[in-house]
Amino acid sequence: MGRVKSKDKRNKRGTLGLGSMFEAYTFMMGFALLIWAAFSLFLFNLLINVGAIYPANYAEYRISDAYEQIKEASEVKADLIPDVCRYVVFSENGEVLSGNLADKDVETAWKVVTNENISGDRFYKVISRPNEYVVLQYRLKPQYRSMWMNEHLPNPENLLTVFILVCCVGIMQVFAKKFGTGIRKKLTPMREAIGQIGDRNLDFKIYYSGIKEIDECLVALEDMRYALKTSLQKQWETEQEKNRQMSALAHDIKTPLTVVRGNSELLLETELTDEQKNYADYISGSALQIQNYVQTLIEVTKSQEGVKQAPIKVAVSELIGDIKNQTMGLSEVYDLKINWKEECNNQAVINVVYDQVVRAVMNVIRNAAEHTPEGGEISIGVAEQFSGRPEEIVASEIQFAVEDSGSGFTPEALAHGTEQFFMDDSSRTGGSHYGIGLFFAKKVAEDHGGEIVLANSKETGGAKVEISFKSSDK
Repeated sequence: MGRVKSKDKRNKRGTLGLGSMFEAYTFMMGFALLIWAAFSLFLFNLLINVGAIYPANYAEYRISDAYEQIKEASEVKADLIPDVCRYVVFSENGEVLSGNLADKDVETAWKVVTNENISGDRFYKVISRPNEYVVLQYRLKPQYRSMWMNEHLPNPENLLTVFILVCCVGIMQVFAKKFGTGIRKKLTPMREAIGQIGDRNLDFKIYYSGIKEIDECLVALEDMRYALKTSLQKQWETEQEKNRQMSALAHDIKTPLTVVRGNSELLLETELTDEQKNYADYISGSALQIQNYVQTLIEVTKSQEGVKQAPIKVAVSELIGDIKNQTMGLSEVYDLKINWKEECNNQAVINVVYDQVVRAVMNVIRNAAEHTPEGGEISIGVAEQFSGRPEEIVASEIQFAVEDSGSGFTPEALAHGTEQFFMDDSSRTGGSHYGIGLFFAKKVAEDHGGEIVLANSKETGGAKVEISFKSSDK
């Protein structure tokens, strides 16, 4: 119930919706546009009042004032014509006597004299004089005081319209950017929350934006953060409990192992045949190896990251001898024949994690032994490469190839056999290893810069596993 009340309280923080926010910006933008249009009209009227721009009917006023002077003058000259007009003087038969009207408009002006209908953006005023006609051309639009500006610039009204539109577009862009900036600012809490979760930091406080829709997403993120944190906490507690149980079990295993090892050593002190002595040696060696594994397991359970073992310089002959000895013991248990092929220099050394390499190779060999019929054969080849250091013989890489005479890998096992917990009833990764043996072998090989390759042998028809380990330079 506490979580529900908290969510309801947080929802009330979102007092403004995105729609309302957009409406507010739209209203402010519209108001700014109206203010700008009003200012532009005020500026236009101010220019008219100071005489920089003439009003639309200015030409008619000037013509009315100059009408009598033009009509009664002995001769029509340019100084009698209003400066906002063009003119032409015709004789009674249409001959042009004088004027500054453009050639293209002269014909139109004569049509006006002859009372023909015309249309266009220019108007004409005819003044009859003795034996001639004066035709004045003008516009009923606002005009510039300068005739040059009237000829080369857009009409003041059109220029004002364009000016207002361009400035309106600018105002709209300003408000659009301001709206975008506001949205980005409101989204900051969400970006920060997502960033914290992405960085796997679940102990942080979520701050709300004041926008309803964004805060609803933040509430969902808060619930996800809480659920994820709870889940991870439970998972961690489960892992800790599992580690404690594994550690306790490992300690319990050490007791019967000690008994097995002790009795095998006592057995070696009795009179035994050579075959019995070999069996007792195998038992004692395997018990010691299991004790080492158990100790490693105890140490691993103390840390979630496991134990990092440093590579050490070991003799290749010692490493291979240990693997060969365990293999021979394993062959006695499974009643198998071991075909051992070794091409190594007994004087060579290599830098590896000894226990891990031995365990990885033995996992591969044990997997082969478990899937080879009784009385079958396993071929094991060992080879090495050298770095060529003059001061000592250092192997740069050691390679193992294990072939058996079993049924071989299934296609599924070839593709997934080295994956952790891969189980295929018809494959070779089943049995008592639960899909861990080859996975561990692959991990150790990759940690040493090597690899593991699964295949089926063309010679025996069984499985073939090649695994390699490179020497560490550290």
